[in-house]
Amino acid sequence: MNRVQKIAWYNLIVIFTVIIIVSVVFAVFYHIYGLPYARRSLGMLGLFGLLGLSAILFRAKPGKVDFDERDLLIQRKSTAIAYSVFWILWIAGSMITWAIKGAENQISVNILPIMVILGGLTVVLVQSVAILSQYDQKEKKQ
Repeated sequence: MNRVQKIAWYNLIVIFTVIIIVSVVFAVFYHIYGLPYARRSLGMLGLFGLLGLSAILFRAKPGKVDFDERDLLIQRKSTAIAYSVFWILWIAGSMITWAIKGAENQISVNILPIMVILGGLTVVLVQSVAILSQYDQKEKKQ
């Protein structure tokens, strides 16, 4: 398993772990205190900052080549796929929000940061899945 695959697995593990933790804390707070207090658990979404540690944990080893042209092509394809999915979901989310609220109403400012967080997570999630699936296809061909 090369460095890019390790980063992709790390990203998936962090994303799903944080989603589970935030969901459990939100459910507990909601059950005990109600919705206004339960929203405070969304501050735990800051744990997604652990995604930034992948560059430190999986540094390129000096003098070792573990990234060739095929790996670069896989990473570029994965990035293109991730941003394509992101834009489709971003436009759909924006239009659905507008359709629910209607043209005469205002959209709450609380929705905008959530859309940004979900957009960033979508890019990282889709890119990681695309990287792993392309490496899996590459290994099956060999």
